[in-house]
Amino acid sequence: MDAPLTADDYFAPPLVYVEEQVLLSTGRFVALCAATGGVYALWWQYKAWRFFKQWEQNDTWPVARVLLSVFTIYGLLVRIKELARRAGAPAGFSPGNAASGYVVLSLLSRLPDPYWLVSVGAFGFLVSGFEALNCTLPRLHGVPLREPTGFSGRQWVLLVGGVLFWALLLIGLALPENGQV
Repeated sequence: MDAPLTADDYFAPPLVYVEEQVLLSTGRFVALCAATGGVYALWWQYKAWRFFKQWEQNDTWPVARVLLSVFTIYGLLVRIKELARRAGAPAGFSPGNAASGYVVLSLLSRLPDPYWLVSVGAFGFLVSGFEALNCTLPRLHGVPLREPTGFSGRQWVLLVGGVLFWALLLIGLALPENGQV
């Protein structure tokens, strides 16, 4: 078995390629998560797991971890908090509390109309982990970073599509069920 990574291993330039990391603002992250009904939070989890796979040079399967996110989110948040601690970045959140809130709200998606809508807020428990990773990445050696000044074209498509989806969904929820207007 490989020896665990030391603090020096974490902050030396990686021996393999680490793809460019995009540092979104918290406001953009929240807007994209809200517009997509939390699906963007799954994309962020995928990108975070992929970063750790490259950075730690391990055999993590990011897609599998995202598909099973209610079981793996705690592990991701613990990794983020530990990396932030080692880098001296602020990470004043509890991975256990954040993961518990995320899982509980995610599971509430099984509630009947319109109560399941509360589950859309599950991404709110990931904001602290998102911010901690964003504060940590600039402190790591060898990680290329990009800070966009606005939304990309794909993000605009997600925002506009999400707003249209939510408008139609809310209209549908407001209509009577028996078909009479």
